Amino acid sequence: MLRFWFKEFPQYPCDHTDYWRTRLISYALLVTTSYFLILTVINIVTFSDFYLALLDGTGLLFSLGIVAWFRATGNVTVTSWAVTIMVTALILLFIVTSQGYSHSLYWATLVPPFAFFLLGRTSGTGMSTFTFFICALVVFDQMETQQPAFFAFGSLLNVIEVSIAHILLFRFYEEARSSAYDTLAIRNVEILRLAETDKLTGLYNREKLESTLISLLSAVDEQPPLSVMLLDIDYFKKINDQYGHFEGDKVLRALAKKLKDLMREEDIVARWGGEEFVVICTDTSLEAAMQFAHRIREDIAKQVISEHALTVSVGVAQYVPSDTAESLLVRADVGLYEAKNKGRNSVIAA
Repeated sequence: MLRFWFKEFPQYPCDHTDYWRTRLISYALLVTTSYFLILTVINIVTFSDFYLALLDGTGLLFSLGIVAWFRATGNVTVTSWAVTIMVTALILLFIVTSQGYSHSLYWATLVPPFAFFLLGRTSGTGMSTFTFFICALVVFDQMETQQPAFFAFGSLLNVIEVSIAHILLFRFYEEARSSAYDTLAIRNVEILRLAETDKLTGLYNREKLESTLISLLSAVDEQPPLSVMLLDIDYFKKINDQYGHFEGDKVLRALAKKLKDLMREEDIVARWGGEEFVVICTDTSLEAAMQFAHRIREDIAKQVISEHALTVSVGVAQYVPSDTAESLLVRADVGLYEAKNKGRNSVIAA
């Protein structure tokens, strides 16, 4: 039954700005339809008040009409106004008719939750202000006439019915808030991941690599040795020139995956730019980093990567107390430049 009532509109997916408005419209119409049906029966059977029964029956027909129209059109804006106006008008008509007695004024508190959520801040403020202005006039009239107030069974029903409606509405709002918060948290994680990731290779990008290295160096006096490698694909320009840049991108992605597979758990690998990659080797001396770099170079040279035989040149540097992140990378770059000049496919420490 509820699945039928809460129709899914393809034009309003869960990440659409109007998704929760469609849910509230369906939720509100379910509540109003149920309430008007129950109140119609109560006013006829319990109170024999056919005028109020007619009022509630009219509300029931309006609710069902809006349900049918909304399901057929999916027009959120018009339906939002229709629901809010219907609820507000019927509540005010009931309050004015009962002259504000029997706790009927309590019904006016339902208008702001509907109006603000469905119409927005400006229109919601206007609709709520108008509702409470009418309520103030009703109370002013009570003061002028000084009629005695009687608290009968109807007063109790009004308090119970409005309280239940508030609980249902705010239960819905909490669901919407919680869902929106969870969606925002997921998106923030995704945004952060995209901001730190090289789009082509899926490795950390240059900005993330630099920030990570700066963070590591800030505590290096309290940590074991730290070394970096700067790797460059030999003769990569020939691949781009001969096979095109799309093929070059395939090679970069394949090599990035290969590097990730070769890394130890504590290592950090990033794309530095073009065909260059940086590896941060924590808890690694220069000697150990050189041995690791040679293993990487040899492993790449032995295999065919994306249908190409590749070699890499590597510059290696270990942190010294006078280093900054930039100077450490510059020294690794000096080693890489020397490796290139000595025939490539080699590892040089700087």
